[in-house]
Amino acid sequence: MQRFTISHHAGSKEGDHFDLMLELGEALKTWRFASLPIAGPQAAKQLRDHRKVYLDHEGDIPGGRGSVKVWDTGTYVVDEWADRRICIAVVGRQLRTRLRLQASGPAAEGREQDWTLADAAAPLRKAASTFLREAGLDDAPTPELEDLRGALAREEKQLLGVVDQFTRGSEVQWSNAATDADVRRRLEKERTRWQHPWLVSATAYAASLETLAALLRAAR
Repeated sequence: MQRFTISHHAGSKEGDHFDLMLELGEALKTWRFASLPIAGPQAAKQLRDHRKVYLDHEGDIPGGRGSVKVWDTGTYVVDEWADRRICIAVVGRQLRTRLRLQASGPAAEGREQDWTLADAAAPLRKAASTFLREAGLDDAPTPELEDLRGALAREEKQLLGVVDQFTRGSEVQWSNAATDADVRRRLEKERTRWQHPWLVSATAYAASLETLAALLRAAR
């Protein structure tokens, strides 16, 4: 499995900054960025490839260029790698997430390429937190509706499981990132038959699950 490292540079002529280095073949693809935590998007500069020894390098930099210390290191898996867009799942000592690098301008001869760096999992992490804080469904008033409530609860568990996989840098079971149209039809049928307050709450709850599923599909 390929490795990544984020190193902290202090006392350099560029000012204190961080380097994200991704092992690719015999080299390290490298981007310089300003600050942690990575939320984003923030500006990043693609640098010349580094040698693989820098995955673990710490200490003073020759020529009075400051010092470097490893902030985090671990492994990564590629979700997407194109000329102008890179998405990776990282599992390090501190970071367990997904990062996105996006070229933000045209490449110029002899100049460092401008990119943006972001935590691609941050919107989903926030959405899941909001869902857990705001969504909820009381016990249903009848056994038939309780069966419907159980189906919605299983959807919640399934979707939150996918969110956890994505936001922690794990392999994602994308087939679970969906809601069940039959459950929505059952809910609408019951609402047509019986205007009960619980069904109003269940409809809102189902809509929140749909929003979560849509965010998952957009993140893929």
